[in-house]
Amino acid sequence: MPFRSLPTAFTRRQSLALAGAALLTGCGWNDDGAAAGTLGQSLADSDARAFYAARNGQPAWDRSKADALMRIVGGAQAHGLAPAAFAPKAPPGGGNDEALTLAALGYARALASGFVEPTKVEPIFTLERNRVDLAAGLGQALDHGDLDGWFAALPPADDEYKALSAAYLAALGQAGLAAAPARGVPGGAPTDPAEQARQLAANLERRRWLARNPPAHRIDVSLATAGLAYLRPGQEAWTTRVVVGQPDHPTPSLQATFHKLVANPPWRVPQTIAETEILPKGAGYLARQDMRVVDGRVVQAPGPKCALGQVKFDVEDDDDIYLHDTPAKALFARAERHRSHGCVRVENAVAFARSLAAETGRADAFDQALASKDTHEVELGQSIPVRLLYHTAWVDQAGQVMLSPDVYGTDDRLAAALGLGQAAAVAARRQPEADFGP
Repeated sequence: MPFRSLPTAFTRRQSLALAGAALLTGCGWNDDGAAAGTLGQSLADSDARAFYAARNGQPAWDRSKADALMRIVGGAQAHGLAPAAFAPKAPPGGGNDEALTLAALGYARALASGFVEPTKVEPIFTLERNRVDLAAGLGQALDHGDLDGWFAALPPADDEYKALSAAYLAALGQAGLAAAPARGVPGGAPTDPAEQARQLAANLERRRWLARNPPAHRIDVSLATAGLAYLRPGQEAWTTRVVVGQPDHPTPSLQATFHKLVANPPWRVPQTIAETEILPKGAGYLARQDMRVVDGRVVQAPGPKCALGQVKFDVEDDDDIYLHDTPAKALFARAERHRSHGCVRVENAVAFARSLAAETGRADAFDQALASKDTHEVELGQSIPVRLLYHTAWVDQAGQVMLSPDVYGTDDRLAAALGLGQAAAVAARRQPEADFGP
């Protein structure tokens, strides 16, 4: 299905969902499935089994509740979701009651933590997910007659999510706006409203994946725009530019922490980089770059040529992705800064590291370690979370929804997984020349 037909397709899908609701509400309850008292026992969905176990296998739905559910599901489009994806379907051997429960839980799950499993579109994803007890929540909502309130509380409630949702509807023409609802940064962001809608839907899904209350004291790295923000409660965000992974070496979506700095770090070159980009250049190149082979591993000594610069922020993650300084300062002045092999190079890294150390009275220790020219670890006395986020749509300080190019191509994969079909055209992604360093 070409994406440009999306508004019409959504209308048809919504009609199909409502038609399914009419069929269910016109029938008797649970007259074609498991007997009352045994509902949920054979369902594969663990939340549905827990839901029925809590009510001793008794039916949960009547016509008014089913009508309310179908009306709520009909609003899925505001979240970039297709209502038809949540149309009730009776499970094998089941009936109307179980079908409605599965539909309700499916839509609730999509709002609370996403419709698409992140690892289906991103090979590495360790960001903290949003977790909700859906079985208990649905049971309480039905018992208290408040399905509307419960479903409304599941998606992100922040202003940015609401702005992205409004921009998505505007791009579809649902808000009566003829103009494109979002602006793009230079370099290939879409200007066609249909393609903007596709990108906005993907970014709404990404927001739903995330825990609603991230650590208030943290570092967020924007992989799409190559920027860093250091956030602390009650203080203005400290921001700077970064260099992140090239399109063929994308920086993954990670969440981890660090509690120490490494002054004058050596670079232990990953084996793939060593074998493909360094060792073939010969012994003379290694000597000029202050590199040697130690126990089969290429290691670059600390110093002015070291790709890690003067400081490494020792992020603890299983994928060996970290923040660091760099001797290649000129890259920070470029508009396109997707140039690394996956790690994050930080502009003014030494000054940033010193300020972090100063927060716990360790600035002198860091300066002394740096001045020694030898490798030293400096404990910060605090653990700082880091999130690496690939968000290609966001709200700027003026409240304008902005779009950036989909450098890593993840928007297209995610939009397709959301059921939005293939893009009318996928923009060619420029591969910058290989750059030295992690």
